[in-house]
Amino acid sequence: MLSRTRFASQSAFASAALALTAAAAAPANAQSVTAIGANYASTPYTYTIGGNSFTFSGTGDIFAPTAIATSGGAMVNTIFGSPTTNFVDRGTVSFGPNDQYASFGSATPIRFSNGDNFIGLSALLNGSTYYGYAFTTNTILNSIAFQTTPGVAITASTAIPAAVPEPATWMMMLVGFGAIGASIRLRRRRSAMALAAA
Repeated sequence: MLSRTRFASQSAFASAALALTAAAAAPANAQSVTAIGANYASTPYTYTIGGNSFTFSGTGDIFAPTAIATSGGAMVNTIFGSPTTNFVDRGTVSFGPNDQYASFGSATPIRFSNGDNFIGLSALLNGSTYYGYAFTTNTILNSIAFQTTPGVAITASTAIPAAVPEPATWMMMLVGFGAIGASIRLRRRRSAMALAAA
């Protein structure tokens, strides 16, 4: 039994070492994706990164259901000075230093933002510009992603990371399973005692 435990701990250590090596070998221009899943139709949703805020809200317009406001160094991809969207089903979209961006102090509608869309974003962090995007479906903010390297373009994707339960959630599940097991044991004990008394 001791050898199995030692083997398991060595395997876990080896797996952790491989994960660290893979992370070190990953390209420096990777993106960080945050799953959100918020519906901003009736209640605006604000995403903040550093001192940059992007506030998404609903307009009630079927062709332009999304409006966006920015603060700090936050900016949105624009065409002719208006915030714009890129349709997901039209292929690969990248946002970077060759695109135009502007800030919007109040909620500004994004035309043709119905359906699945990529909305280009940029954020100013420690004097450097980071490029990102929001992936929306009508008035649902599915996810937001940002490039981890400043000044490098980001390629949009509909991939959303799976939600990982927090430690408190795991603890509640374990306590719940323990309570179920205890109640089953107690029920069996009471049934056995009732049979013995009869």
